[in-house]
Amino acid sequence: MDTSPQARYDRVRRAVNLQRPECLPCSDWTWMEYRPELYHLGSMEVVPDEIGQVVVSADGKRRFTRDGGVWAVGDRERFRTYEDVLSVAPDGFEVEAVGPEMLTKMDRLLVDARTRGYPMALHYATLLTRATLEFGWEPFLVAAALEPERFGALLERFALASLSVISGWCCVEGVEMIAIHDDIAATRGPILSPDWCRRWLFPWYGRFFEAIHAAGRRVMYQSDGNYLPVLDDLLALKPDGLFVESSSLDPAEVMRRGGPGLLYLVKTDSRAIDVGTPEQIRRELEKLRSLHQHYPGMLMYRGGGNPSPENARAFSELYQELLVYS
Repeated sequence: MDTSPQARYDRVRRAVNLQRPECLPCSDWTWMEYRPELYHLGSMEVVPDEIGQVVVSADGKRRFTRDGGVWAVGDRERFRTYEDVLSVAPDGFEVEAVGPEMLTKMDRLLVDARTRGYPMALHYATLLTRATLEFGWEPFLVAAALEPERFGALLERFALASLSVISGWCCVEGVEMIAIHDDIAATRGPILSPDWCRRWLFPWYGRFFEAIHAAGRRVMYQSDGNYLPVLDDLLALKPDGLFVESSSLDPAEVMRRGGPGLLYLVKTDSRAIDVGTPEQIRRELEKLRSLHQHYPGMLMYRGGGNPSPENARAFSELYQELLVYS
C-alpha cells in the first residue's frame, strides 16, 4: 500500500467525498490546530520515563503521562468551587479577531499538514471542553447544573471565541473539512442532561455548522463517549461527519441512524488493543470491513494508548489482511 503523503491525501479525500478507496484509510489525515496551548491541552514539557509515572507542569496546572499525554486539571487555586466559576467576568476570555495574524498562522499549519496527508482543521476546546480546561470538572459541572443561566453567559463567550476560530479556518483556501470537538458524553451517556444540551449547546453547534457550510466547507462533529441519547439532535444540525469512539458506541448503530451519506471517523476499541486479545482485534476489524461495504465514507485509527507488542503487531497485520483491499 502506498503510504506517500499524496496517496494518503487521495485516500481520505475519496472517503470525504463518499467514494470508497482501495482500503479503509487509517490515520491518513493530519490535524491542524490553531493555538493548541489555549484551545487544547498544549504540548508536553517533559515525557515521563515510565508508564504510570505522572509529571506535574511547571505552573502546577497540568499533568503529563507517557501513555496518556497531557491532562489539564483547571486552575485549582482560582476555581475551587462553583461560585468561583460564576464570579468570573465573561469578557476576561479573549475573542480573537479574524485578521492577518490568525490567518497567517493557519496558512502555515495548512502548508505543513499538506506535506504529511489530508489536512483537517480541528477546534478542540469549543464549549464544554473549554469549560473543563478552564475551570476543572467539579466546579464547572456544579455551576452548569445549579445556575445554568449564569453559566450560559460563560458558554456564550466561549462560543464567540470558537466562532472566531472557525471563521478563520473558513477563510483559508484548501481547508475542506473542519472538525468541531466537544466532549459532551462519557461511556454511559451525556454528562449533562439532553434537555440541558438542547438549551445551552446545540443552538451554538447549529451556528458553527451553518457558518462552515456557508463557506462551502464540511464539518465533522466529535465527542467521546456515548452520545446516542442526543444523536437525533445532532443529526438535525446537519453535520457532514461524526466521530465514533468504539469503546463507548457501536459504530453499526451510529451508522444505521446516520445513514451512508455521512463521513464516519472510527476510533477502534481501546479495550481490545490495550487489554484484549488478537482474536478480539480480529473480530472488530472484520466488523469494520463489513460496515465499509455499505458506508463508503469511513476513516479509522487505532484506539488504545499502551498495547502489548503482540497486540500492536496483531493490529498492524490484521489491518493489512482485512482492510487493505488491493
